[in-house]
Amino acid sequence: MGLWSSKIHKVVEPRKHFLAEPPDSPFMPRLQDLVNQPDSHYHLLDWDPEQYWQPHRFIAEGLLPGPSSHASRESNNSLLILANAAMAFKPPRGRFNSTIHYRLLNWSRDIRTASGFHAAGPVRMLLWCHEKDKTSILPRTFIYRTKLSLLLEMTNHVEETVSSDISLGLKHQKREQRLELLSGRRVADTMQQLGIHIPAERRTELQTEIHETLARFGSGEIASLTSSSSLPTRDWHKELRELRDRFHAGEFVQAEGEAPRSRRRVKDTSKLTLDYLRLVELERNARHVQKRHDLVDGLLAKQAKIDSLDLKVHDHDLDEPTRAAALSEMRRENEELKGYLLNTKGIHTRQLFEYFKHDRRAYEQDPPLLMWDHRNAEPLKAKLEEFHPPKGLCLFDIQPRQPFPYSMTLAQDSIFSALMTTLWYSAPDTLKVLDQIAPGAFDALTSRVPAVWDPRRGGERDLADLPLRRVTPQMAYGLVEAWQHWPFKPDLLDLLRKGTLREDESNED
Repeated sequence: MGLWSSKIHKVVEPRKHFLAEPPDSPFMPRLQDLVNQPDSHYHLLDWDPEQYWQPHRFIAEGLLPGPSSHASRESNNSLLILANAAMAFKPPRGRFNSTIHYRLLNWSRDIRTASGFHAAGPVRMLLWCHEKDKTSILPRTFIYRTKLSLLLEMTNHVEETVSSDISLGLKHQKREQRLELLSGRRVADTMQQLGIHIPAERRTELQTEIHETLARFGSGEIASLTSSSSLPTRDWHKELRELRDRFHAGEFVQAEGEAPRSRRRVKDTSKLTLDYLRLVELERNARHVQKRHDLVDGLLAKQAKIDSLDLKVHDHDLDEPTRAAALSEMRRENEELKGYLLNTKGIHTRQLFEYFKHDRRAYEQDPPLLMWDHRNAEPLKAKLEEFHPPKGLCLFDIQPRQPFPYSMTLAQDSIFSALMTTLWYSAPDTLKVLDQIAPGAFDALTSRVPAVWDPRRGGERDLADLPLRRVTPQMAYGLVEAWQHWPFKPDLLDLLRKGTLREDESNED
């Protein structure tokens, strides 16, 4: 990554460029060549790797200015951080599976409180990480949105600039194709306006799929796609298509002695060929999945009608009799849908309905919930062999939000961190968890946060239908302000001592 950062060096032309690389690094000879150049601005830091993320060491060495008594909220463009988290140490404690998740939680907290590297203003970072670590950083479906995703959304705009060609786990992140097409079409328009073109060989698998499908569908056709006509591709779908093509091409037969392409009933099933048995099995799977999605489409159509009525109820220009009629109809339709769901057999059908419902709401709210849907360009595809040693890496451009909307004092951030940690790691997965923190907290706090009830801003009329994964930064910040103004709130330290509130484990000593 030192060689990659030297390319950035030529563009940015920094006054100083600190290379933080352990002395036993295999890249050290190449980096030393950069330092030894005439009039070099490169400086090698022979430190313990733990100290690279600790700004006080940089300040102590005179490499960065100390914190100011008047912290700026304007971006600090005098500092750019380039980081490689693909080969990092395992975090010493906590529930973190990935070191970079642990680091980014601290990064987000330091932006909120104008501390650490952000004491002189929020700083931009270009971050390399392993493909497997990116799901929580920039989720592409609501179900993978985590506490880390929420906190990054509050403080940064995150773009995936480079994506690995291995796409670990991406198939499990895919939403309905309809939503990906709508999102991809918006990004294509933005890229055209910005004059950005990605060569075909640098397009990711998802981007190629979107590009080809957009060429086939018109705008109206995309909007009308159903869940069953826009399923996330499964591994066996490709196998089924290949088996069908081979069977129709006569490459294998139904049973020994049968004519090519014949599918007449065979009494002796022991004569059926293995390829034909596999074809029958996959076709049975396809019919089962299609039946389930036909049922889900019916449920989603009912939900779409309810959501449309809910938006109508919130229309301030509507006269009172019309609003009352819409509210009555919405409640009737909602009760009917809930009753239908209770009587629906199969937990997978209900789960699928919930996933599609929340992904649709996350996309359709204004602005869309997921940062992935705010991207200005599609990522470039990188190949394994372009890295040494070969690795599946992706590059994130993490830019501080400007103007910054969620500044907090250390006291506010203590409340915020404790509330968010408790909410995200408790059951149930709704704001009802607030009552476990303190009796009456749910009613007292949510009544002061109008966004949680407003469908136009991602809220729900029934908060039991609002999972924490759809809580917006505006809602989270509103809960902190509501806590501060709640006259009957219990003592924060007392709650932490009792374990009613959970301390944020990302806080560093």
